[in-house]
Amino acid sequence: MPDGIDIKFQVKGLREVQQMLRKLGASVARGAGTTSLHARYAIIASQWIDRNFQQEGGLVGGWRRLRPNTIAGRRKGSSRVLQDTGLLRASFVPAWDEKAAVVGSASKVSLWHEKGTKGSPETPYPIRPKKPGGVLAFPVATGGILVPILPKGFKKGDLIFGKKLKSRRMMFARMVMHPGLPRRRMLPEEADLKPALLRTTINYIKEQARRNVGA
Repeated sequence: MPDGIDIKFQVKGLREVQQMLRKLGASVARGAGTTSLHARYAIIASQWIDRNFQQEGGLVGGWRRLRPNTIAGRRKGSSRVLQDTGLLRASFVPAWDEKAAVVGSASKVSLWHEKGTKGSPETPYPIRPKKPGGVLAFPVATGGILVPILPKGFKKGDLIFGKKLKSRRMMFARMVMHPGLPRRRMLPEEADLKPALLRTTINYIKEQARRNVGA
């Protein structure tokens, strides 16, 4: 995932797991391979990411709250951090094979939020219109100009009668400076998952041992 982020887990990467495997012997898991175990690792990591989103970064100390202008510009006006359309959370998918378990996102946006923009504090960066000579237009919480919200199916310049129009505050500019993105960690680190991974590995080893005894 060159444009996004991911996290990988391997049995050999956990010292406690490695010690258990040596102690119980390689014959315990003979024939079963590690694909099934890695699938469980991937599911554990995916569930952790889900809980972290639900708690708005509560598993990592809480994500920084949104600014009023950011909330004003959202489609649904929600103040839930990183959860306007749900596309960012949905971009995280688990995968596994014999070598490793992986959970990650191919979205560039995930990388920007996971790492934050370069610099500490966050480095501001300019936002300009895509078309030369164009103008940026964006909703704001305060200030700006009150602009009527056109009913669905109407466009600017249409004559509208008998409808009470709502309005919103808009700002227009040739260029604005974005204050920069703070880091909002979405992925778990090894310490976050180690207890669950160890329990899962122990259970896996016991399952294989019972299979070998009954074989």
